[in-house]
Amino acid sequence: MPRILIVEDEVGLARAMGDALTDAGHEVRLVHAGEKVMGEFRSFQPQMLILDVRLGGISGLNLLTEIKTESPDVEAIVVTAYGSVEVAVDAMKRGAAEFLTKPVDLDVLAVAVDRVWSASHARRRLEQYRSAQAEQLRQVQLVGNCPRIVAIREQVGRLAARAVSAGLDMPAILLTGETGTGKDLLAYNIHASLKHRTGPFVALNCSAVPAELFESELFGHARGAFSGATADKPGMFATADGGTLFLDEIADLPAALQPKLLRALETHTVRRIGETRDRSIDICLIAATNRDIESLIREGRFREDLYYRLKVISFHLPPLRERGDDVLLLADLFCSRLAAKYGIAGLNLTPAAREALRQHQWPGNVRELQHALEGAALSISGSTIDDADLPVPVRADPITRAERNLDEGTPIDLEQLERSLIERALKQTGGNASAAARLLSIGREAMRYRMSKFGLLPEGGE
Repeated sequence: MPRILIVEDEVGLARAMGDALTDAGHEVRLVHAGEKVMGEFRSFQPQMLILDVRLGGISGLNLLTEIKTESPDVEAIVVTAYGSVEVAVDAMKRGAAEFLTKPVDLDVLAVAVDRVWSASHARRRLEQYRSAQAEQLRQVQLVGNCPRIVAIREQVGRLAARAVSAGLDMPAILLTGETGTGKDLLAYNIHASLKHRTGPFVALNCSAVPAELFESELFGHARGAFSGATADKPGMFATADGGTLFLDEIADLPAALQPKLLRALETHTVRRIGETRDRSIDICLIAATNRDIESLIREGRFREDLYYRLKVISFHLPPLRERGDDVLLLADLFCSRLAAKYGIAGLNLTPAAREALRQHQWPGNVRELQHALEGAALSISGSTIDDADLPVPVRADPITRAERNLDEGTPIDLEQLERSLIERALKQTGGNASAAARLLSIGREAMRYRMSKFGLLPEGGE
């Protein structure tokens, strides 16, 4: 409930309004003389004003201007016995949220207070959300030094620079790449780069919306448009107005919705279900898919004209297995974030773990890497992740890795392979050199020679 300052020179009316709002649970203070208003305002620090236009020789609207200059977040309801369009417009221009005429119906006043406060609360929450989102977007990074990632960063930079000079009308952008390659992160990155667009980033996964609700989710609906439509709903396009709408898994967009999306992109308008008029929209639409849309077009499951409308600008994210040592840059970044998230000071990777990460094929791409490291971080007792702490698919057999490297024409480190096998045999036998030698089908002395060669003998061993 807001603290309310009632500024009214009719004492009886002020008390009646005060009693009604106090009974409704509000904290209320009254002031009857215009010259005392600012002093009372500063001592009481109200969140809402109920302000008469005429306070003896002082203008209530001038007081409103002074108060809003000092405290812009204060809500105001202006009350006057001299209601006119001109006065109402002037009051709204000075920051009033509502305008009531005398005689004031106390029930109407209570409803107005609740309406203004609810709208103010919703607006503050939206501002907090946008502020938090803006901070999150400022931290978005497209990490990697491989040529294809560098090229994408440069392309985003050129797009952002040209978008500013071209104005607000942005073409659609299509992101392609395997699952887990970071298409959502790239969409965030593009939105954050378009600094002239001040609206929100709104995301919708097309594969997660039931077909019968899809049109309402995208375009919104009017109250009474269908059974269950008990209130107006703006839809994703309207919610993202002035910002970015990200449609992930665009290949799963129902066939019936594809021409409507195409029309929205071409006309920059949408029509809510149950309405007969179009509404203008100003968005940057980014779509993403991990599927081959051209094959879907050949199968008659995706409109060719929509596809070409979506890919005016396109980016293809490479799979992690083709990004070389980017996997290690990403691993270090994730370790840093996990250390902060779980309070693991100095979380790091051993050389063996780093090599395992580099050798793994990462069918789940960046998302798989992130989850693998999070699982390892939560399973270790200290702050160092070894290759044995990684999930089994990542911890590929050293012989398999070596064979894969040979098949790819990549040199292998034979001594590192030998060391890895000896370490695994010792781990499996609890450090018993003789048992480990039997596992490796070599003699005990040959085993001790290799342990000495690789520095694996226990302290005091020969």
